[in-house]
Amino acid sequence: MSSTSAFRSIAGKTFSVITLGCRVNHYESEAIASMLEGCGAVFIRNETRPARAPDIVAVLTCSVTSAADNKTRKTLRRVRRENPSSLIIALGCWAQAASPDDARSLGADILIGSRTKGFILESVDEWFESKGAFLERRAGVLGNRSWDGLSLDRPRLHTRAFIKIQDGCDRVCGYCVVPSLRGGQVSRDPEDVCLEIRRVVSNGCAEAVLTGVHLGGYRHGGTSLTGLVRKISSIEGLRRLRFGSLEPFAVTEDLLTALAESDIFCRHLHLPLQSGDDSILASMRRGYASSDFARITDLAREILDPDVHISTDLIVGFPGEGDAEFRRSLSALGSLGIGRAHIFPYSARRGTEAASMAGAVERAVVRERVAEAVELSRSLLSAYARRRLNRADSILVEASGGGLSSGWSERYLKVYVAETQSTKNDGFGNVREVCPERELGGILLCGGVDERMIPVRPDDQI
Repeated sequence: MSSTSAFRSIAGKTFSVITLGCRVNHYESEAIASMLEGCGAVFIRNETRPARAPDIVAVLTCSVTSAADNKTRKTLRRVRRENPSSLIIALGCWAQAASPDDARSLGADILIGSRTKGFILESVDEWFESKGAFLERRAGVLGNRSWDGLSLDRPRLHTRAFIKIQDGCDRVCGYCVVPSLRGGQVSRDPEDVCLEIRRVVSNGCAEAVLTGVHLGGYRHGGTSLTGLVRKISSIEGLRRLRFGSLEPFAVTEDLLTALAESDIFCRHLHLPLQSGDDSILASMRRGYASSDFARITDLAREILDPDVHISTDLIVGFPGEGDAEFRRSLSALGSLGIGRAHIFPYSARRGTEAASMAGAVERAVVRERVAEAVELSRSLLSAYARRRLNRADSILVEASGGGLSSGWSERYLKVYVAETQSTKNDGFGNVREVCPERELGGILLCGGVDERMIPVRPDDQI
């Protein structure tokens, strides 16, 4: 990859970024924005209504399920319709597998797949120099152990900095197509990770969120995730450290001890359960039983914190799930002391083992079960939030105005705080001390906040 000074065709161009899917995609969006700005392009936030369409629109695509595929396709059509003369770039998982003809029909001008996003500057420059000829920059990912050379100086789309430390996965869950789209496991040099975090901290970012496709699989040379946590925890100026999703089988006593000893690690773990029934877990090829998951959550509370917030994912309607299996999943959410649970209806994905399994669940039944699971999830989140009332905490301020500030607490609960004359300058990106007084739908309120001013969004995942 060349120096950014070589890409003169990019300087002065306006661009926007649209992100679909996981936190890894959110890091890649931020890094792409950083790289384009480094060449002199001008970033336009999506909520801004510019006088003319951006010159460039980058779409970070998702293809984890059939529903995600459809959302990506609809997004590309909409982006082309709204920006008829813009350069449209489709990047990531959907772009890795899409045919050029399909991509062109949806409005994409450039396809950039997995492990090649670091070449976005070369690709954009080549497109402008070639006067708009369709381009694709993709590589085979099966067995690919290369690291995608993206780089971030500061977050632009979020207050927190998502930091990608790992990519790809060598496990093959029965429902998952990600290994064939993201490639094999690869981990980032720990010195490069720490350098990037120091860079975002020097630019005013107080919180880093470590992300990866299989975060717990991080290992670079002799450095494991445990060793990386210890290195990052010593970075001067970093106030808060979080993990993205961590597979339960990656949670070890050594890792939990390192997290407990870190002064900046936030007491929240997202551990995807996916099902509370052992027969379904076996069909999913998850590699653990419900009792293993319970043992891991118990260990986390013993070593890390007795009231650590454990959130999870649950797939509803997997093939073979009858009412008894579904009831065991609901029971598990309660018995495990889960706070936030993200509920996903099973969506068959071509190319996975589950797509050809017997025992498909009727869509109407899936919808009913999803509604019931969501209702339980909301009650569990409210119950956990109530336990945090009248306890000192802090938030990273992510929105401020209209007499309110809001952000996420250390334990990943949304908090709204009334602004006063003395606190109204505790603005965007600052860490602010709070002591919640009331709970509303899993949200915590401080300082006499008027409930009518709050957009209640307990299912916000970002």
